[in-house]
Amino acid sequence: MKVANRAYLYSLDNCPTSYADRPDTITGLSEWAYDVPFIYRVLMSGDPKLCASLISDGFMDEDPSHKTALHAISSTFDSGFQRVNRLIGIMRILATMPPSPPPALSAPQTSGLMAWVRNALGQNKQGRAAEPVTEAPGILNFLSLLDETSSFLAAHRNTHLLLETIELDCMSTEDEAELRELVTQEVARCLQAGVAVDALPSDPTAAALLLQQASRQKMDAPLDAFFGLRFDDHCDSTRNGATEHPVGLAWSDVLYFTLQNRTAFETLQHQE
Repeated sequence: MKVANRAYLYSLDNCPTSYADRPDTITGLSEWAYDVPFIYRVLMSGDPKLCASLISDGFMDEDPSHKTALHAISSTFDSGFQRVNRLIGIMRILATMPPSPPPALSAPQTSGLMAWVRNALGQNKQGRAAEPVTEAPGILNFLSLLDETSSFLAAHRNTHLLLETIELDCMSTEDEAELRELVTQEVARCLQAGVAVDALPSDPTAAALLLQQASRQKMDAPLDAFFGLRFDDHCDSTRNGATEHPVGLAWSDVLYFTLQNRTAFETLQHQE
């Protein structure tokens, strides 16, 4: 297995139980070097679980009867996609809010949620909220990427998702048990991302303000999942150090690994 140190995301129509358990349909969605972006985790948050890797059934030069078991993560598509679309709406509001945000607000308590929402919305005594800024420097590309994310995922919708992290995991270890544990930890991060999105207030503007605060100030779980994210044109600028935690708004169906569907896989097996 050649290592390029990327995470790979696919849509497909099954949850692989083995390397040979190929889907009838599979397409690439995205790949990311040296990290698993936050949007991947939200998308995978529906029902993430360990499954067989479809990238490789072990390491090169291993005895075919004693190959290292390699795992990926499977999840259902629709529930994660719904969370992604909700988050996109909230991020869009956040990005177009006035450039000078109000003072930091404490996370709402259940009993004081409406008071917190009124404060977060900046309403005056007549109950009118300030008009949001519709354009601001440094957000136009970000807003375009949000639109692209929703349309691309809708066009590549399937019943399941597959997140392959084996290349990233192999940067740390090649021990079978340790590799499995790394994938298990990533499953937990996917679940946390989904819970974090669900924990945002139902009011979109209040949700945007809380998301902004959580991205800038470390908060208690599950909102700590947002810490370090940016919601502007530098949302994925990890190379220049503008952020350490990419949102992950880059999509393509052409990935380094083009995984074979059932027909292509079985045809190749018969030829060997």
